[in-house]
Amino acid sequence: MMQISIYSLQDYPSDWNEFLLKNETGTIHNTVEYARYSTSEGLDPKFVRIVDSKGNIVLQVILFEYKHQPVKFPKLVGKIIKKINVRYKWSYGPICDSEDSLQYFFNFLKKEKKKFYGLTHPFTKLCKNDFKNQKWGTYLIDLKKSKEEIFQNIDKKSARKNIERSIERGVKIEKINNNNLTEYLDLFNQTKRESGRIATTTEQMESFWNLLNPIGFSGFLARKDGVCIGGIMFSFFNNYMNEWGVARSKLDYEEKLYSQDLLKWNMIEWGIENNNKWYDFSGFNPEPIDPKEKGILQYKKKWGGQEYSQWIIKN
Repeated sequence: MMQISIYSLQDYPSDWNEFLLKNETGTIHNTVEYARYSTSEGLDPKFVRIVDSKGNIVLQVILFEYKHQPVKFPKLVGKIIKKINVRYKWSYGPICDSEDSLQYFFNFLKKEKKKFYGLTHPFTKLCKNDFKNQKWGTYLIDLKKSKEEIFQNIDKKSARKNIERSIERGVKIEKINNNNLTEYLDLFNQTKRESGRIATTTEQMESFWNLLNPIGFSGFLARKDGVCIGGIMFSFFNNYMNEWGVARSKLDYEEKLYSQDLLKWNMIEWGIENNNKWYDFSGFNPEPIDPKEKGILQYKKKWGGQEYSQWIIKN
């Protein structure tokens, strides 16, 4: 017999992160620190834990509650609907020890009739369920291999050559820290505005950095003649690396400096040197439907990682 418990940010179990660190599917996406940051994004984190009859923790996941406002309704009506239209989402979860515990979790969601959108971890085997399951995917690089072997697996023409070009053209890489975080944010917001996304405030970035950096979060900047031309952040909680927040300048595009390729290679080198286990290229559509998705797939594929399936689960 299993028992499910749900906690708020005020009363979550003190050993929450410990369970994540004992499981290979535990990532930064389900940590207490990420839950704290999520509140600044208007989310209300719910800590879900399942315990078996012997008192063993067998599943954990954070469900991020939010209010959904449908765009097809007039603004006033939409606001009213938003108050009652509660939904949940999660990422890289649930973290579980067995298919039975995952099935128990899905049965709970079905019984409670909750609306949700969740993404599984690449190592999670999906059990049968009554929800909509969309196949997704990612490429993982095994950082337990040698640097030489990993480099040789990278496509010679479209990645290794670009790394060499970037170095030859004078691109320099440095770690992101408290002193240059603002430079990264400026470039990141420039990249977001060009794609029509809302800019990140200084307060949001500082909160994000200060909460996650101590448990496994970092990043790199790329410079050309002292000018910041690219950047990327990454999490490495539980020795599992995920990419976050790609930033790229027009100068990088125009002069073909290939800073993103050099940045990624530096991240891979850093991961190997710091005993990380996996580098996750963070998702693609395995059945691309437009040129953009095809380009994303090809870019991630060229790094020579192994393809893994993920699932987007919706209700």
